[in-house]
Amino acid sequence: MKFYIISDTHFEHQQINHYCDRPDDAEERMARAMRQISDKHCLIHLGDIGIGQDLRIHKKYIQPLKCRKILTIGNHDSKSYSWYMEHGWDFVCESFKLDYAGYKLCMSHKPKPWDGEWDINIHGHLHNLGHRPDERGRLKEWHRLYAPETMGYKPVELKKFIDITAPDK
Repeated sequence: MKFYIISDTHFEHQQINHYCDRPDDAEERMARAMRQISDKHCLIHLGDIGIGQDLRIHKKYIQPLKCRKILTIGNHDSKSYSWYMEHGWDFVCESFKLDYAGYKLCMSHKPKPWDGEWDINIHGHLHNLGHRPDERGRLKEWHRLYAPETMGYKPVELKKFIDITAPDK
């Protein structure tokens, strides 16, 4: 099974193209690419599926997907875990840890403070704003941002994402 990640799709969000300088067809690009993931694989959505119209968004974009689906709740995902499970998700959580490709991963919507139990935190939330430096002007080497604006508005295979973003072991 391959894992694919996506975050911050913000389906039905009327201002997201303006806020994040997305092209007019960004929503359709993401939806089309998500539909291409086969039933043998798994999509990990790192939160912020849409804004409002939750039922319509799930009927249109989530329920038709053939793949397995994991959701880490984002700050705009306001329904109960059971609501999401009843509307197409196979697993819903705030965050989870995954041993994968030689790394201990923490998957979440917002960047997490390092707790010593994982190597890399793969998250969304910051869009194309990127990471902000700490008080000494350094970036946190353990955070890896998935932003649709920098990933071509499509899910990315988790192994490839790790390969292009992870530091040398």
